[in-house]
Amino acid sequence: MIEDDIYRTSSQFRLWSYTESSLSALREKTNIIASGRVRAALQRARSTQQSATPSATGTPQPGSDGETKKPTEKEIECLTPEEELVLVRYYCEKTLELGDTYKPPLPTMVRATAIQYLRRFYLTNSPMTYHPKSIMACALFLATKTDNYYMSLRQFADGIPGDTSTEDVISPEFLLMQGLRFTFDVRHPFRGLEGGVMELQAIAQGQGAPGPHLLHQTPQQLLQGIQSIAPGPFPTSSLSDRIARAHGATRETLKSAAQMTDAYFLYTPSQIWLSAFLLADRPLAEFYLDTKLGGPLTPTIDGSADPSDLQNPLYELRSKLHKVLTDCSALLQAYTTLSSDPNQMKDLKRIAKKLYHCQNPEKVNLAHKRDSAQPQAVSSQVTSESESERLAKKRKLEEKARGGASDIFGPELVMERTKQ
Repeated sequence: MIEDDIYRTSSQFRLWSYTESSLSALREKTNIIASGRVRAALQRARSTQQSATPSATGTPQPGSDGETKKPTEKEIECLTPEEELVLVRYYCEKTLELGDTYKPPLPTMVRATAIQYLRRFYLTNSPMTYHPKSIMACALFLATKTDNYYMSLRQFADGIPGDTSTEDVISPEFLLMQGLRFTFDVRHPFRGLEGGVMELQAIAQGQGAPGPHLLHQTPQQLLQGIQSIAPGPFPTSSLSDRIARAHGATRETLKSAAQMTDAYFLYTPSQIWLSAFLLADRPLAEFYLDTKLGGPLTPTIDGSADPSDLQNPLYELRSKLHKVLTDCSALLQAYTTLSSDPNQMKDLKRIAKKLYHCQNPEKVNLAHKRDSAQPQAVSSQVTSESESERLAKKRKLEEKARGGASDIFGPELVMERTKQ
């Protein structure tokens, strides 16, 4: 089984990989469903409010000027899928900042996992139904558990600026896990980057190993190859320094642009880190690909392939990969933080104000709903006499079946005969 086959068995590939069209269609569908529910909930809330506050002048007759008009759907302007995406992206950026408030700061992997939880959750849930602010802290706390970075709930809640209780953090947890379809594994590109950098450093030290498809390459040939590549985007004192600089720049891209865009939904972890590496140092990244898949692609003036490239048995694979990495690099390069663009921040404030008027009133306070559900659970424990008798008989039968369970030597092998 090769590495690609292993990745295809992961929940990330099976449940969270999309094409651009399918991803857009899913968000559109989620928005349409949420908009209908929000309008219905707001109309119910207004109807309840109107019935609870009767007019001081009496009840107007139907059709009269004094009749209170019911709100129509046109009065409730819901968010668009694009506006929802901007809002989710903003709270993903706030998740990164929230991780910095702890001492020591939360690991990059934990924050990246939390961001992907948020992005996955809002594929099938709308910010109009569940505000990202109420889900963000819960996603980060869940990520500390799934990534084995232990923090107590109290310690985590105390690290959040403002007045945030433990109940505020934990109340949406089951809802969040449902939205994630109880799949908590996130395959990040960070490990692939570390492995690629280790390989390049070994090549720079004359200890490189040949690729699986190019076993004829020797460490000396690989060293000569990396020494002959074009200069990088920044001056460096040595090959090791150049690789280290490219490593740092790539990691920053993976921590920011890769998290805030749809890269995880559209590309594999290896494609993401290679695309980010191309942005950091294209000649070095191209050399790395050469060591794995053969010589570079050299298109002719008319755009066709060079005849020498066609001799490479992996030419078709390299061509497809080149297109995929180019598209992914463009996606990563186009990202800019919301706070760095005044126009985007202005638009974000408009969206936040719009959300205030189209928030589902039945889903606003998740912590309160969890508390109010407890009396219902207690009342549901009150059963009728017949039900109590049935449960008592059931317990008696279970105890009888477990009769010998408490004996460390087990039950009797032969039961005594009863007297006739």
